Amino acid sequence: MRKYLFYILLGLMILSWGLGIYYVTVYDIPISVVPLLDNKFYWASSFKAMLGLTIIITIISLVAFMFRKYYNRFSKWYIIHGVGIFLWGFTLFSQARIAAFNLGICH
Repeated sequence: MRKYLFYILLGLMILSWGLGIYYVTVYDIPISVVPLLDNKFYWASSFKAMLGLTIIITIISLVAFMFRKYYNRFSKWYIIHGVGIFLWGFTLFSQARIAAFNLGICH
């Protein structure tokens, strides 16, 4: 069961990187508007808007994976995998929301 959770995390990570790189390369927008959850807006470069959160969550995932590699006795790995899947899902949701807002779909 652990391998399936790892493959889900890896798939979400690859999907997030793919979506971010596709948006940055195809839609060459100098400044993107990041809609926050409380209907406020944050202005950022397209790279920061689409790949900033992805880079942060990737680093956290790599640290967690290395921690897991050295401490196999920890028995709550399903909780950590669940949190990882939630974080990657939130990252994909955020990227889709930023892309939809900046392409004019959600105005």
